[in-house]
Amino acid sequence: MKILVLCERVDAEGGTETYLRTLLPALATRGHDVRVLASSAGRPDAYGVPVDVVPWSDEHDLPSAAAAGAVAAVASTFSPDVCVIHNVLDAGVLETVQRHGPRVVYHLHDHRPFCPNGDRVYPQGGGICGLAMSSRACGWHALVNGCGYGPRLRTLELVRIREAVARAVASSDASIAFSQYVATLATRNGVPARKTYVVSPPLEDAAFAASPAPRSSTDGILFAGRVVPSKGADSLVRALAQIPEPDRPLLRVAGDGPALQSTIDEARARDVGLEVLGRLDAAAMRAAYDDATLVALPSLWGEPFGLVGIESFARGRPVVAYDAGAISEWMEASNGAGKTVPLGDESRLAEAIRSLLSPAAWEEAAARAFSAARAYSLGPHLDRIEAIYSGHSQ
Repeated sequence: MKILVLCERVDAEGGTETYLRTLLPALATRGHDVRVLASSAGRPDAYGVPVDVVPWSDEHDLPSAAAAGAVAAVASTFSPDVCVIHNVLDAGVLETVQRHGPRVVYHLHDHRPFCPNGDRVYPQGGGICGLAMSSRACGWHALVNGCGYGPRLRTLELVRIREAVARAVASSDASIAFSQYVATLATRNGVPARKTYVVSPPLEDAAFAASPAPRSSTDGILFAGRVVPSKGADSLVRALAQIPEPDRPLLRVAGDGPALQSTIDEARARDVGLEVLGRLDAAAMRAAYDDATLVALPSLWGEPFGLVGIESFARGRPVVAYDAGAISEWMEASNGAGKTVPLGDESRLAEAIRSLLSPAAWEEAAARAFSAARAYSLGPHLDRIEAIYSGHSQ
């Protein structure tokens, strides 16, 4: 197949970018002609396939006519069999692709096509929104929860921009979600269920340990990802503070972000040992998993999937997490590779951590984690993706 991929950016960091770095070279190796159009390219060589930059509008702005014209020119020249879209939120570009692509597939990586906030979290008062996007619903929550730009006309303009994106997604020939949670939200927002496929993300071959590393003599909990309030690092610190000091594991933070300093301050105030690892490349990240006793996902938003969890499994490391978004889907499928607790319940999170640190529980959960990871091998994922892209999937 000739596959034209449109994505937000080409880079070496980010969840969607990790997926594309795994998927696109593998599709090219299978003989497909893959070409990428991206709004930006910090690392043009990151995906191992030809890349052109077309700076279209982001999710806050009106569509770019110039970008739509540039995309149309590339599509006409390349003549793809399928146009595949990742995190493109310029409705004009999406409409152009649908006019020039014989088949269009939209990958749903996050909440932005159906949420003016982008994360489905109410800015004021907290809580995760489960409503379909509309001027009425979003306008009300702009008034009472500060959604969008708050109670201003600009919020309704933003909703209209996002509704155009949602209509374009619904008009695609197929949509792919990594979780049933995201697929259900998409259906609630007008995407036909019959055209929506749930396909778990894959892990590259290098992500899998040949065998799990032995447990370290010093227990450590790993938090991995961008350090923002919705990822819950501060909440994890407060949970760890409830564990008696002699049994309290060290917290390691692999990542950076605007909430890092508040996490450091929280740990210092509560006498929780914290080590900041910073941003890590793939090899260093695998080493960090191996050094950890447990990996924590204390997310306070509706996680579209939670890739850190299955990356941990591939290293034979159990996971503790809040039941947020799609996390319970892969945790339940793992058959005991970790524990989820109610969203935001720091006492229960502390209990889960303590229980999994006991030697017998840890050994069993680690073995189950390593076994569960095989469900995310790349080969079967490629088979399913090829079938959807070609229109032959049932």
